[in-house]
Amino acid sequence: MHNKQASCQQGFTLIEMMIVLAIVAVLLSIAVPSFNNFFEKNRLKRAAEAVYGLVANAKSESTIRDADMSVTINAGTWCVGYAAAANCNCTLSNPSAAGACAVPVAGTDVLKAVSGSDFSDVTLATNYGASVTFNRLRGTAPGGTLNFVSGNWKLDLVISNEGRMRLCAPASATATMGYPSC
Repeated sequence: MHNKQASCQQGFTLIEMMIVLAIVAVLLSIAVPSFNNFFEKNRLKRAAEAVYGLVANAKSESTIRDADMSVTINAGTWCVGYAAAANCNCTLSNPSAAGACAVPVAGTDVLKAVSGSDFSDVTLATNYGASVTFNRLRGTAPGGTLNFVSGNWKLDLVISNEGRMRLCAPASATATMGYPSC
């Protein structure tokens, strides 16, 4: 007696597998650029929001501590940090090192810096000099802008003369990423 089911072919042919692989390759070639765009945009948002948070913290610390806080901006090595002393070195990773961007918290120096090495392919430019100081009494600072760019995406951190801060998309940016236009 012969078993009919045992003689039937099971699986798929080499041609069928190659057609499926070709379809997958086409779909991936369409999807990969949009993933790169997604990662660029999110990397830029994280960098701009990290610096925004750091600068907002410096502003609030100036009034809490009753001391002027200086935010150091180093666009060359892409780092931003703050301390009570002007022109702290935001490239230092040891908060106890002389000149580090750190503030004492409960007797321990705490590093207050954001490094561009955490945000690959994001560039930083500014119209400030090396630093900007928040006034201890009013929280005011000289007005200026920090510009963040990653690929086709751009965000600005604008600080007004009154010390108000906002993240916005510059007019030259093609998309606002959910932020208002500058």
